[in-house]
Amino acid sequence: MREKPADFSNTTAVQWLCAAADQFLGIDELADMPSLLTGFVSITDHAALRGFAKAAFSLRQLGVRYTSESELRQAVYDFITWEESRREQDPNYVDQPFIIDPGSRRIKFRRMAGDDPRIASWASLLTEGIPLRNHGVEVADPTRPFAVAAAEADGRRTTLDLSDVPSQIFDRPWHDMSARARVPIAVPIAELQEIAVAFDAIDEEKDRASKGWSRRLFDVSGSAKVDVLSPSMDRSKLEPTAQIHLDGVQHLIGLPGTGKTTLVTLLVAWLHKRGYRAVVLLPSIEVCFNLMSELAGYGVDLGLLMGQSPDTRLRHARKLAERIGATDDARGYGRSAEFAELMSVNCALAGFDDAHEDQRPFQHLTPPCEKVLQRASKKNGELRPTESAHLCPASGWCGRMQAARHIAGRHVWLGHVMSLDTRLPPHFVDEHIRHLEAVARAADVVIADEVDGIQAVLDRRAVSEISITGARTSYENRLLDDLLRPFALGENDRTGTNINDYANKATRFIELNRSLIRQLQNDRAANGSRYLAEYDDAFVTGNRLIADVFGDAERLRMTDAQRAVEDERTGALMAFWDACMRQALFRSAEPTQGDERDFDVRRTAVALNKSEDEVQNAFRRTVDLLLDWISYSSSVQKTEALNQLRDVMFEFSPPNQSLNILRAQALFSFLVNVSSVIMQFLSLLPAQHAMMAEGVHKSPIFQDGMSADFARLVPDAVIGRLAGVRFLFQNRNGRNRLILHYVTFEGAPRLLLYRLHQLLRHDGIERGPSVLLTSATSYLEDSPAFHVPVGPDYVLRRTRSDESWKDSRYLLRPIADPQNPAKALRFSGAPFEQRDRILRAMTDHFVKGDSPALENLVADRFSQGRKLAIVVNSYDQVRLVKEHAMTTAERLGRRIIAVVDRTPENNGGDYITAAQVEQLGQRDDWDAVVFPMKALSRGVNIVFGGPLYAGSDLLDKASIGTVAFLTRPHPAQESFDFVAGLVGRASMRFDAMSFPPEFGATDLAESLRASRREGLTTVRRLLRHSVRVGTLGELTDAFVADVMIDVIQTIGRSMRNGCKTRVLFVDAAWAPNSMRLTGSAPDSGRSSYLVAMKNILERLISSENSIDREIYEALYRPYFEPLSRCDNLIHSHSMIEEDA
Repeated sequence: MREKPADFSNTTAVQWLCAAADQFLGIDELADMPSLLTGFVSITDHAALRGFAKAAFSLRQLGVRYTSESELRQAVYDFITWEESRREQDPNYVDQPFIIDPGSRRIKFRRMAGDDPRIASWASLLTEGIPLRNHGVEVADPTRPFAVAAAEADGRRTTLDLSDVPSQIFDRPWHDMSARARVPIAVPIAELQEIAVAFDAIDEEKDRASKGWSRRLFDVSGSAKVDVLSPSMDRSKLEPTAQIHLDGVQHLIGLPGTGKTTLVTLLVAWLHKRGYRAVVLLPSIEVCFNLMSELAGYGVDLGLLMGQSPDTRLRHARKLAERIGATDDARGYGRSAEFAELMSVNCALAGFDDAHEDQRPFQHLTPPCEKVLQRASKKNGELRPTESAHLCPASGWCGRMQAARHIAGRHVWLGHVMSLDTRLPPHFVDEHIRHLEAVARAADVVIADEVDGIQAVLDRRAVSEISITGARTSYENRLLDDLLRPFALGENDRTGTNINDYANKATRFIELNRSLIRQLQNDRAANGSRYLAEYDDAFVTGNRLIADVFGDAERLRMTDAQRAVEDERTGALMAFWDACMRQALFRSAEPTQGDERDFDVRRTAVALNKSEDEVQNAFRRTVDLLLDWISYSSSVQKTEALNQLRDVMFEFSPPNQSLNILRAQALFSFLVNVSSVIMQFLSLLPAQHAMMAEGVHKSPIFQDGMSADFARLVPDAVIGRLAGVRFLFQNRNGRNRLILHYVTFEGAPRLLLYRLHQLLRHDGIERGPSVLLTSATSYLEDSPAFHVPVGPDYVLRRTRSDESWKDSRYLLRPIADPQNPAKALRFSGAPFEQRDRILRAMTDHFVKGDSPALENLVADRFSQGRKLAIVVNSYDQVRLVKEHAMTTAERLGRRIIAVVDRTPENNGGDYITAAQVEQLGQRDDWDAVVFPMKALSRGVNIVFGGPLYAGSDLLDKASIGTVAFLTRPHPAQESFDFVAGLVGRASMRFDAMSFPPEFGATDLAESLRASRREGLTTVRRLLRHSVRVGTLGELTDAFVADVMIDVIQTIGRSMRNGCKTRVLFVDAAWAPNSMRLTGSAPDSGRSSYLVAMKNILERLISSENSIDREIYEALYRPYFEPLSRCDNLIHSHSMIEEDA
């Protein structure tokens, strides 16, 4: 967080924007400024903006970001309203230096008369950079009593006295936030090998079982097992290299079985030994904890960076407890684990609570770390009359603070990527700063292991979701608590125009919200068919409803070319409707010219086969009727206005012919309600910070996604902000409770990985940390979520080709439906009410009968001694499979290990969490493990080891020999992962663009607008229809590639250390035509994931680029080869497939 200049506020930010445009760009209009402030390197680092780049960065750090021109206009109107209020209230008020015309097309501005010195002063501040803000909170005096306020309404105030123990309060460690000079780092491979030898010597010296570090790198003759390769100078081939050069952003790919994790571990030890400041980002805190514990045994002392929220702490502590509980038959009783103290959740102050009450215990989950209350001392030593918030004086030895305290004294940290988006505790640093900026300032190296998974996590952080109504924490309830209820109770002395405007907007928002809730509740209570049932718990936007109400019913059966024409028609109608709603809600003056409309009149006329006059007339009539609907207080008048509005719109564009009249009417009413709620809510967002400054709101509205500090350091999403609603009914005490959420896409957090090395380049720190991105599946060009478009700079490959994968077998294994033996069981795509029955029938196939399939798969000669993995999509499905197996075949059921999110009471070890999975390799009391595909973190493997397998042929081999997919992976209806990946990729591509040097500011802004239009067209199309692979057109390969990464990661667990594998595709949805029990037929890339996967891999391993071809061949040939000869899969052998 930055220190805001004395005369800056969120309201006057538009004046600072004028100063920047005037001083650095020499322009007198603001229309392009939202685009120029997006933070993309392709824009800010262009020669045309060289003088503006630093100012743009400073403005973003001050929170000056507008996602659209309309949002900027609204900010200008808010400023004008504020300034008028100040003139009335303060006779000494001096007008701001610029006059802005928000009604002009390009948002023109001009200077006031005279040369206002504030303009040059602001420009100077923006170029010098905005310093970090000091938090300024003092530590409470431990020699005097202090208080802890009640955390809840029925809580109690606690007075604590530490005066007897000040001599035992340790000094606090301190973070140094000063910028650090960074240089390229060369890591000799030979020195990593020396560390492996040293680790083995330590194992031997301490008389403990060797982890075989050298054995992972060398064979019995002492020759290296793995080569580190890099592209040749002419980039024609890969050739061995003797060192890893860390400079800027580097991408390392570890091919299967090459020991990438081993190399990363040795690299961490190397960096630690040489005193470099390093941050290692790993797939989960559990993986961090494991690596930290492992390296501690070799004298490598690391810090653990993790989230500090109560929920995060409890989640990590619970997982640690489950891990400890699985160590032996004592189930954790009297046991612990190294570094368990870092997971502490208890506050040390509770030990000094002399007034403890069992009914109102000390607030351990919401401790007063930063808000103990004490009267501060004046300079003359006197105490101030009132208490104020202080930092807890016990932070130097409090167990709860140990993890945060621990990293302050260590120069190598392990953590999850989202742990970077947490604030450094103010007890150990003067500045108000988050870990990600601290890393950019002070770290030498950042390693992102399993970077493709990290990238997907960051993409999901672009999606924010908050409750609008129906919950205690909802925005509506906050409006009542913070604004409307205090006003009703007499706190009505706030008469500022901006607060009054905010209250008026809030009141309208509540009215519109109630209208939406009323329609949803009435629809839910209807005795007949529900018209809105399909929107339950789905992302709903005005654009999706436009498509549902006015779209062509034959769209799914159209060709790609026909669909493109239809999408253009509905897209034009969407822009028209948005403009009508925006004009009705926010208009300040009636526009007179067609080109002033907030939509393209000509495009709309062409797309809808109308004249431009017809479009203009429809616009005026629609806006007038929307105004009537909004302003009428009578429900009768509202209904009449809504009916007239519907008639006008249906005359302008007839509704979907497949809709009956009642459904069309209901959907149109839903469109009006949803659109109005979203737009009104968005109009309130820009005022949130101003209302916090006024004391109305105590905290920001958004709680999920990225923090504001994170969002300001990375570029915006190329699509800008996209918003919609999601509603969910819950039955509580016999009443249908409706919870309404607002969902938004905003920001491009994945770019942190690619810009961290120069994140603060416009803030006086030219060189940041070197970044190493590593993974085994981060190179798949078709995948928007997982592909890393850097390098590759290094590739790990075995020196002698291991071709055991050639014996791997993939098989379609359809199971006859007991209720209809002529058909195969198909889980994915089946009606919801049938899915449990189908999964139970599949389970029966594996565990029932005289010769159960499970026993045969484990005992046959293909993978004798190795186990079966049963893969499903959710933890609920895991429980169903396990419980049904126990019910129908208890003996086998007990030998099935279920991986769940929470183990049940009295667990006998056959239920485990993902944190315990790797220990299965040391057990022999199981034959199968069932888990959700995404449950196991990257880097989690199950290999035989421990005393049971020491000296056996199975030692170090993959424990899983057969993988059975009972379900086909598919994102849930409410999942936005695919869309988030597409937005992340599009944002990254725009960030990497290089525009012609002759481009000016307007050219750059228009380039972004063009990319935004293209991106929004794709995203809106995806969000308004359920994702079905057969209708995705040109996005089919992208969708399948994302799914394929997870499939390959799952299969890869059964191929560790050179093992062959057998894969069974049980769900008929994998290849519906081939898996027909009678009359099977060929599948295409549109009908079958497997055929689509085969086509993608075949194209990649035939790449024209020699290095790409070599990498793809090594990465994916072990999967492509058995897939291309998958038993019973019928498909064309051509790479080009006809549409199914």
